[in-house]
Formats: sequence, structure tokens, C-alpha cells
Amino acid sequence: MELNLPYINPVNFAGTLVKNYGFGISEAWNSHHLKLPDSLGDGTLQLFIRKDIHFFRGKWKFLKDTTFLSRDPVGQKGLIDFRLNKDGQIHSSFIEGIKKFEWEITEADGIRFFIPEAYLTIDKHKLSDQFEKYCTNQHIVNLQKQIFNIPSGQICNTLLLESKMLEFIYFWMDSLKNNDIERHFEGIADSRLTALDEARALIEADTSNTLLIKSISRKVGLNEFDLKRDFRKVYGLPLHQYRMKFRMEMAQDLIRNTDLPISEICTKLGYTNRFHFSQLYERFFGTSPSAVRTFLTRKL
Repeated sequence: MELNLPYINPVNFAGTLVKNYGFGISEAWNSHHLKLPDSLGDGTLQLFIRKDIHFFRGKWKFLKDTTFLSRDPVGQKGLIDFRLNKDGQIHSSFIEGIKKFEWEITEADGIRFFIPEAYLTIDKHKLSDQFEKYCTNQHIVNLQKQIFNIPSGQICNTLLLESKMLEFIYFWMDSLKNNDIERHFEGIADSRLTALDEARALIEADTSNTLLIKSISRKVGLNEFDLKRDFRKVYGLPLHQYRMKFRMEMAQDLIRNTDLPISEICTKLGYTNRFHFSQLYERFFGTSPSAVRTFLTRKL
């Protein structure tokens, strides 16, 4: 199936989804909520329209293989398009030199936003190979995770989603204009970036916290000093803090989205002292694991 839509004009985009494809639509808190008809699949899209920019968060699954395409010229009205997926990959047809909007959308969970070119003083050719590296800006990464942790399609979360999206766009624009992406990688060879990415993957796979730094160093082929120094430069945090933060975010996900007892989550993440685990969790999120569980249970 093909969804042939105007892409640059948000009002026409929403109107065509409703008129031609039977999407349901409602309005609340400065946004348009669009819902897939049951005949096409399941999912929602929340669209926010401001004077100079517009953006939306969508999560859906079509029943049939589906392709999105648009006749709108890339860069029309001086707007730069950005597509951010939950896995952290970001793309821009305008900056990457792609001539038309067309991609597979059968199942997606992502963000789309448009920024006037006049707002950014960037060399699009210089940045075209940097998009996968943008996520080294730790604040942007944190905002991205917060956005995707907001339950999709719920009107009550609209204000929170809008505020986080605007904050994300601000820091993304600031990062582009100030060349933060390039500064993060200045003086680091591609081979070392690959080794650092391998180190990050090892840390994230080691949920029980059994790998020592010297073991990680040996596995990726860097000495400990270089590993610690360059890891902090690239990922914005010392290695041990990155590891702690990742485990806390995993704990938050398990507490919110599973029925595992807190004691089991504690053990799963390599914490032998539940009191210490609870203290760390409260330091990160401002509330205790048990308080989160109690709140979620009452909601049910």
C-alpha cells in the first residue's frame, strides 16, 4: 500500500490522512491527534503546528506493507526535514541530498520535525556524514529517551510531549549551529571511534555489572587511560557514570513496564544491596522504586 501525502504543509498532511485514508482526528492542547482506522492497522500520530515549525510523534503498525511518498519537493518553503527513530538514528532528506520523500513505514515509532533553513547556519554537505554521531550530545540523548518513554497517543500526555519536543528541537538546533557534533570527535580517529562504540555496547550488554574496565579495555584494544579519556570526550560522561546511568534507566524501564519484583530487578542489574539500589534510583529519578510501583498499581 502507498500513502501519497503532502508532507511540507502540516494542515494538508493531516487533512489528506483523514479524507483519503479514513484516519480519525481530534484536537486537544494545541495538537491534532490522528488515529489509524482499524481497516489499515493500529497506531496514532500527534501533530503540533507552530508558526515557523511543526513536528509530530507517531507510533503505528499497518496491516499491509506500506510505503510513504510525497510529491512535495525536498526543501520546499525553505524547510529542513528531520526524522528520528527510537533506535537513535536521525536522517534528513534535505541535508543528505535525497531528491524526494519516500520510505517504508509499515511499522514505526519515531519523531518528525521541520526547521526553517534560515534558522540554521550550517553547511549541509559537511554535516551529511555526521547524523549517526549526533547522539554523543548527552543532553540530546536524554531528551530523546524521555520523549520515547511518554506513552504514545494519550491526550493527557500532550502537554508533556510538546514541551519535551520543543526542548529537544532547541538543543538539536543549538548543537548544529555550534558544531558540537564535530567538537566531540575532534582529534579522534575513526578506528578509535569504532573501539569506543564497541566499549559502549559491552557496557550496555553487561547488565549485571560483572565486566571490569581492564577487561573492556582488553576486548576493544585500547589501554585504560585512552579508553577512559576518549569515552568521556565522545559520550559526555566518565565510563563508570555512563554505566550507572544506563543501569538506572534499565531499572526504571523494568519497574514501570514489567511485574518483576524490585528485589529481582535489583539482582538482575548486579546490585547486591537493595537499600543502596533504592538510594541510587531516588537520586536519579527523585522517587523510590517502591513509590513508583505503588503509584502504577493504584492507577490500575
